Amino acid sequence: MTPTKSQRHSAILEVVNRGAAHTQQEIAQALARRGVRATQATISRDIQELGLVRSGARYRNSAALVRELVLSIELVGPMAVIKTPPGTANLVARRIDEAGLAGIAGTVAGDDTIIAVLRKPGAGRALKELLAHAG
Repeated sequence: MTPTKSQRHSAILEVVNRGAAHTQQEIAQALARRGVRATQATISRDIQELGLVRSGARYRNSAALVRELVLSIELVGPMAVIKTPPGTANLVARRIDEAGLAGIAGTVAGDDTIIAVLRKPGAGRALKELLAHAG
């Protein structure tokens, strides 16, 4: 069967959400069991397009992972200071930037801290909602 891209993406997300995806090879095998054939290059592109990341020993949806990574958000004037576990700030900052919130001018990420520059005071609420309901 040659599935549409949307069907293939849905199948990949099912596999990942079940926690059964530790490698791209395992994703390919799980898809094949469903009758969906895809090359490793296609699966690699799909993983990137779906925003999947390796977390521990398996693939996870990065948007859902962000919710677990945000330890705190403090609004300080026209900025938000966001704390994350060590080594994860870039992943969270990318999620903020990709969301394209009108009230956020941009982010700067270190190892475990992100500064988000707010264009207007109400943007902090939208930022908190994005990070609390990631995924």
